[in-house]
Amino acid sequence: MKTMIVLGGVAALALSGAAIAQTNDGQRGGRMDPDARLSQAEFVEQRVARLTAMDANGDGVVSREEMQAHRQARMGEMRGRMFERMDTNSDGTVTRSEYDAAHEQRREGMTERRAERGEASERRGGRGHRGGQRAGMRLDRDGQGVNIEQARQRAVEQFAAMDANGDGYVTGAEMRAHREARRADHQARRADRRQPAE
Repeated sequence: MKTMIVLGGVAALALSGAAIAQTNDGQRGGRMDPDARLSQAEFVEQRVARLTAMDANGDGVVSREEMQAHRQARMGEMRGRMFERMDTNSDGTVTRSEYDAAHEQRREGMTERRAERGEASERRGGRGHRGGQRAGMRLDRDGQGVNIEQARQRAVEQFAAMDANGDGYVTGAEMRAHREARRADHQARRADRRQPAE
């Protein structure tokens, strides 16, 4: 048989994070370029846009079910894009050689990204931890959903904490400095909890 449909392999690659990270204005793989600037409105909108897209019934609250449905739809889109990338001759099937080539390309990309993260980690003086900032993406304590207006307010507060010079914009450098300060504070609090009481 000349062609072999490898749908299971497509799903496995998609599920394992083979999708290429989408970039926003001034951002690379979720991190902002040091010289790029975001206004408060841009920053807040980026933080709540995903929640707004998930709010299928428009009630201002993203329920657990809406979150799951949105996640499943995105996974379906990712699988479709992955299949299209692997099906290099566009014949509707993925041959073993096409699958192997895509798998090798993914492996090389991962190796390059690990090397880049390793270099970035050395510059920061620590391991390559990604302190992702997803304002409001956690379900409320009662597990009923995420209130978009509350998430918007948290994003406004987060912006104010990052805008070190108070000019109404945050830069990639300010974001990084804020992230590192929070990490140091977290580590200090964790160290305090570990010390035995006298």
